[in-house]
Amino acid sequence: MNPTTLREVSNLSGSIGDVKQRLAQRIGSSWDSYRLAPTTHMPRSSLYDLCPGTKERSKEMLVSPRADRCHANDPVFCNSIVKDITTMYMEWEKQTEGKGSNGQIVASPRYLMYQPEINEKMRMILVDWLVDVHLKFKLHAETMYLAVNILDRYLSTVNTKQPAGTYVARSQLQLVGITAILLAAKYEEIWPPVVKECVHISANTYTREEVLKMERSICSALSFRLTVPTPFPHLVRLLNVMEGLDHSGSLGEGYDVYLTRLRHTAFFFMEHGMLDYKCLQFTSSQHANASLFLALLTLRIKQKGGTCSFEGETIWTRHLQHYSKTKVCDFKACAEAILEFVNYVPTTKYQAVRRKYSSAKYGEVTKLIMPNEVPDH
Repeated sequence: MNPTTLREVSNLSGSIGDVKQRLAQRIGSSWDSYRLAPTTHMPRSSLYDLCPGTKERSKEMLVSPRADRCHANDPVFCNSIVKDITTMYMEWEKQTEGKGSNGQIVASPRYLMYQPEINEKMRMILVDWLVDVHLKFKLHAETMYLAVNILDRYLSTVNTKQPAGTYVARSQLQLVGITAILLAAKYEEIWPPVVKECVHISANTYTREEVLKMERSICSALSFRLTVPTPFPHLVRLLNVMEGLDHSGSLGEGYDVYLTRLRHTAFFFMEHGMLDYKCLQFTSSQHANASLFLALLTLRIKQKGGTCSFEGETIWTRHLQHYSKTKVCDFKACAEAILEFVNYVPTTKYQAVRRKYSSAKYGEVTKLIMPNEVPDH
């Protein structure tokens, strides 16, 4: 290195030193005191002092509710935010109560009034077919519920966001259904089906371009809102609560078998409610609570050897009341509607859900004796 370069480097070092000194004088301390050594740690007490109340909140976070304790170390269950997620969904339901006609967050329970070529039976046929498609593609359960939600919300946008007189033609209803499955799968699945598979499973009734065009139409009509409350997360939350209540295994191995059967039975009722257009008048949480309540009743009948009397028994326990923030009277009408529809379906030829739950994989729920009434507790 030549002398000129050395002199320039020396001058540069001197300039940096001058800046350090002036800065240290300005802040009233030496420069070195502001450099934290690698081993220096801020005391925990000082962190609490910076944010009043942090210490108390941290203690609350460390103490998990009894129902969540068994999943405390499993990130899949999102224990730190599961209460916030549930609260958010409940608040959305309250905000959209009576506002289903906008079609963006919840479906209108009267949208078929504005669909001259579609009726309840056609919707039931379509959803029944979507259940088979969902099984054929081996999709997750939440994908199915989101797909039906997208279907209903899109059909609800007629006369609200679409031009007056616009409606979905009967020949296009299946296209809306398969596109809803595609959108839901893209949102929920790691490996969603490709457009070619959707065209194929529709017996090549529609082209690839028609599916993509419908996809754009649905996304535009729904303002790309796909994060919406469906019955699925509400029911899963309550089932996880029931599982967590026995995190120590004190109820024995038989309780695990009971929980598995309860899960299948609850989803059996909830998928029947998904088929029924009349159930759109109820919120997602009511749908989930009613399905779990009916499942508890059904398994109680099995335990009692077929007796359907529940006098003096409390089926909806205080734990379920606490975590669902509801009582039976809040969802009894929904439970009665689902039970009525479950008894009606065997008289029809649309048996996708019953066929699914008649298999051993899903607990052969269809062989169980169903309750003939819904008690008040």
